[in-house]
Amino acid sequence: MITKEKAVAKEITDDFLDNIKELPAWVEIYKLNHWSPTQLNSMICLWAYKYLYLSQEERRDLPGNAKMFTGTCLGELLKLTFGKFEWKYIKGKGLTKESIPAQRKIFEKILEQGTDSCDAFNSYTPVDEEDKKVYEISRAGLAKSYQTLKDAMKEIALTGETECERSIALNLKNAVLPVTGRIDIENENAFVEFKTKHRKKNRPKKDGTSTYSLPNIKKGYMGWSDHILQVATYYFACNEKKKPHLLVMNEENYNIFTPENCDDLKPENLKLYLSKMDRVAQERELIMERHAGKSTWVEEISPDFTHFFWKGMGEHLDIAKKLWGLN
Repeated sequence: MITKEKAVAKEITDDFLDNIKELPAWVEIYKLNHWSPTQLNSMICLWAYKYLYLSQEERRDLPGNAKMFTGTCLGELLKLTFGKFEWKYIKGKGLTKESIPAQRKIFEKILEQGTDSCDAFNSYTPVDEEDKKVYEISRAGLAKSYQTLKDAMKEIALTGETECERSIALNLKNAVLPVTGRIDIENENAFVEFKTKHRKKNRPKKDGTSTYSLPNIKKGYMGWSDHILQVATYYFACNEKKKPHLLVMNEENYNIFTPENCDDLKPENLKLYLSKMDRVAQERELIMERHAGKSTWVEEISPDFTHFFWKGMGEHLDIAKKLWGLN
């Protein structure tokens, strides 16, 4: 066993692990000291490649895409338009609650200047020709998306001191490490998990051209269970005291899911997602314990390289196939 102090990475505040006296050796080996909803939602072969094979520095260099970038920019628009306070990490002070100054021309700021958390939308460099097309479509619809976001948030009507990006930690029953995350926006009584769905490419026409249509945002859309799991994380991290809202939007429409109109968000069903998180985290911790830095985990985990999660991974797909001896 190793002490907590030696295991905790500098990027994660000690507060998340204060109740753990000692951490197992695999924490130091893999440089992992927390779970995130994204990790727990990832298919196991992709998670293993990212977190057991790649270093933290290599993970930061993984290719992004225009859809992810557009979602980040819309998240900044949400914060600057509706947030009154923001939780930020300040060197020497740690996590600090800072006021968000009232601003004019918020849309132009995101488009042309960006923020500390997000580059200017106009500065994005597409990773390939298909990504360039998606970026151009996203740019053309960004103003409409912003209006849709504002309409949705006005309907939710969070009042009082709204806060953005507050870090949370949730301890699981059978897992060593906590789940951490940041809440998009909240007030004293409620929180909102914000998700964007972007235009999807349709099948090519006979002339070879393609159109892009608005995606489904009704209950059960692709990614639904992943998003509910994230809501569950924040709901239980808030000690079941804040009403959850899942705001899902595309360029033109939005849906607001709450316990009143969505059974999956009722407390008894969110507990099922809590159990799922606990089970997945425990299983993956046991994998790390069994293999402890060795690449033998590839013998235990069967990859599925046909899954769309691998799309956009670039050269990493070929590297992963070689790792599993399939290339």
